[in-house]
Amino acid sequence: MYYPGITKTEVNQYNLLEEPYFYQGVTALLGKERDEFVNRYKFHISPTTDGRPYFFHFFKWRTLREILALKGQGGLPLLEWGYPVLVATLLQAVIMSFVLVLLPLALLTRNIMARRQRGRVISYFFCLGLAFLFIEMAFIQKFILFLHHPVYSASAVLCAFLTFAGLGSGFSKRWSENLERLCARANGLPIATAVAGIGIISFLYVIFLPLIFQHWMCLSNLWKIPITILLIAPLAFCMGMPFPLGLSKVAYTRSDFIPWAWGINGCASVLSAILATILSVHFGFNLVIGIALVLYFISAVVLWRPLDKTT
Repeated sequence: MYYPGITKTEVNQYNLLEEPYFYQGVTALLGKERDEFVNRYKFHISPTTDGRPYFFHFFKWRTLREILALKGQGGLPLLEWGYPVLVATLLQAVIMSFVLVLLPLALLTRNIMARRQRGRVISYFFCLGLAFLFIEMAFIQKFILFLHHPVYSASAVLCAFLTFAGLGSGFSKRWSENLERLCARANGLPIATAVAGIGIISFLYVIFLPLIFQHWMCLSNLWKIPITILLIAPLAFCMGMPFPLGLSKVAYTRSDFIPWAWGINGCASVLSAILATILSVHFGFNLVIGIALVLYFISAVVLWRPLDKTT
């Protein structure tokens, strides 16, 4: 198929093909037309990176029709089912979320809150649900590189996120004890402060985590798991604050909307776990974190002003 200095006349002599496809592929990958060859190839063959470590992702949508047309000739084994199933799962989650949460919300809450306020509250808790899981999923994947195994990473990172997010939620009570005064002054400072902390810490981690991993990669997991928890702790602590602070604002305005706020947030959390994986497959973990920070910023903006207590 190939060796340095091979000529075209020496290939395709034993395992005969219509064209010397393997030779053409190798020479294209080693030549100047490498990027063009990778882009027009029927499957995804770009090299994996630490930001997109999906070694078995070969699926391209434009090849799907051709593969299905070859199903009578044994073409279906060429189809990587994991990615289409992931997309189908997302569509199913969207449909069920609409039927079970969003549609009842639209039909049953018309008199609970003015439409504009209802839109602000929905946007706030929906953005939080997406953003929290985006960051959590991205850092679980990032720490696999450090801890060498998905189980270790999921266990340590989830434990740290849930524990310290809970502590952050408890701490947020100090900011909401005098909620009436905060709402009267249109003060969204507690939420904005928490969001700023999330943004700063996440940005620093995107830059410095590779250096930290490189420096401490040689340690045993006996040390690396506590280091992981300590690294996640400040980020998770800040991420635990926006949700209870938002609930406090809604409770002060219309407490009967709180169950819907929980439902909207839960709906977004289900969607985000799937959507985060799809986005990271295409664009990498850093972009998923970036999208999460944008969503946190939007949530801080939409609930900066107080909610009117009148319907």
